[in-house]
Amino acid sequence: MTTIVAIGCSHTYGTMLDGIQSSSLFNINNNFAALLAKKNNFKISHLSQPGGSNEFIHRQTVDWLTRHKKRDEDYIVLIGWTSPFRMELRYSEESDLEHDVLSKIDMKYFPISIGQGTHVAKSEQFKNIHSILPVIFENTKEYDMWASYALTTQRMLQKNKVKFLMFNTCEEIKFTQNNEDIIKSFDTKTYLNPITPDANFLYWGLKNGYKKTECWHLKLDAHIAWSEYLEKQCKKLDYFT
Repeated sequence: MTTIVAIGCSHTYGTMLDGIQSSSLFNINNNFAALLAKKNNFKISHLSQPGGSNEFIHRQTVDWLTRHKKRDEDYIVLIGWTSPFRMELRYSEESDLEHDVLSKIDMKYFPISIGQGTHVAKSEQFKNIHSILPVIFENTKEYDMWASYALTTQRMLQKNKVKFLMFNTCEEIKFTQNNEDIIKSFDTKTYLNPITPDANFLYWGLKNGYKKTECWHLKLDAHIAWSEYLEKQCKKLDYFT
């Protein structure tokens, strides 16, 4: 049986999908990846994290490929790249602190991003970092890193003959003086519309009339529509045969 492996941020996780709760079993079990799995009688592996960064997405994909992928099983990996203005920190092994998330991931890692409330952090050191985030997140650097993460992830999955689709969830990747050749090296059959405005999940949904929540997440109807879009893309690549 095929397993859908979903790796991304809150948009892939299903945050606020029901319009009420940030995180719940209903939301995570009805995001677009789970809906695609249910419709086709596939299994689902949720490896997304609200607030997850592109750094997290790359690391999580490598971790899954090297430690959890079973050689003789069939997979379709869905990777939803996110805003570049995010990063990961990690609580000390000596502390009891962990980040609260329902996914089966290393909960010592803590996602941090511009605009995030300091109350999410559980240590004073992490709370204090918010004040210098505008200095840490420099535009060119972040888009360069995103391009590098995306290309190496794509090449790694291709080399290991894993079926996959990559797409953006909340903005397009932008060219810099450093990353143009990297972006032009993307295989756009498996990385859908990487540089196209309004082709990411969030803005595609808004353009097609789906309503967002106050925290800029789409609801169940948009997840249903995006799962149908992804299913069509998978069929174009003969992933279901």
